[in-house]
Amino acid sequence: MTIVTITSDWSKGDYYLGALKGRLISLSKDIELMEVTNSIPPFDVLQEIFILKNCYKYYPKGTIHLLGVMSEPSAGNPMVVVFADNHYFIGVNDGRFALLFDSLPAIAFAIEDDANFSNFSALDLFVRGVESVIDNSYELNTFATNIKKEITPKVVYNDDSVTGRVVYIDSFGNAITNIERGIFDRLQRGRSFTIFVQGPYTKITTISHSYSQHLPGEILALFNSMGLLEIAVNQGNIAILENLGTASEIRIKFNNG
Repeated sequence: MTIVTITSDWSKGDYYLGALKGRLISLSKDIELMEVTNSIPPFDVLQEIFILKNCYKYYPKGTIHLLGVMSEPSAGNPMVVVFADNHYFIGVNDGRFALLFDSLPAIAFAIEDDANFSNFSALDLFVRGVESVIDNSYELNTFATNIKKEITPKVVYNDDSVTGRVVYIDSFGNAITNIERGIFDRLQRGRSFTIFVQGPYTKITTISHSYSQHLPGEILALFNSMGLLEIAVNQGNIAILENLGTASEIRIKFNNG
C-alpha cells in the first residue's frame, strides 16, 4: 500500500481535488489517499509549508506528499520529485522545499512538462510523479535539477534583537512565527525584553507558559509545542485584533542594563 497525501488550497466547491483523487486511484488499487488539508488560503505557500513541515513525519516512511498550493509549473519552476527524510515530496521547485527541510536535499528530479492540461497541468504532473515513485523509475525518465533557495527571508538577529515573521495563522487566530525558542534563549541571557507585534504599539514583555495564565482578552506570547514563538489572545483572535497575516513582522528587542 502506498500512502499519498494532498495539501492544497482547493476548496470542496472546486473540481480540482476530485479530479486528482480520481486519477490517482485509477493509477493503482494499492494507493491510499489522505488529505492533510484543503482549506489553506488561496496561494498561501507559507501556510502549506508550515502545515506539511509539522505533520509529514507522523506518516509512515515512503509516503508521497503532494504540494497543491500554486502547483502550476513554469519554465523556470518545474514540478519535481524530492526524496528527503525517507519521504517523497512532489511540488513546484520555486523555493518552497528550502523552507520545508532543515537541511536541503542535494538533488531533485524534474517531471518534464508535456501535459495537455493547459490550465491544470498539475493534474497530469502529480499523477506522473506518483507513478514514477511507485515504479521506482524517476531516475530513469527525468533529469536532475538543483533545489531552489527559500522564497522568504529567514529570522534575522544580532546580539540585541530578533526579527521574524508570522508563518501561520491557526483556526483560533493565533499567530505562529518562525522565531525558535533556541534563538531566543541564546540571545536573552537573563535580560528583559519587549516583543513588538507588527509595529511599535502592541508590546509584550513576558513569555507565558499557557493561555490560561491570562484573563480573557489579554494578549500574550508563548513558545508552543513546536518550539516556535506564538502570539495570541486568551479566548480571542489576535489575527483579527491586530490585522496579522503570514509575513507580518514580529520583533524582539533585548534591553541592556
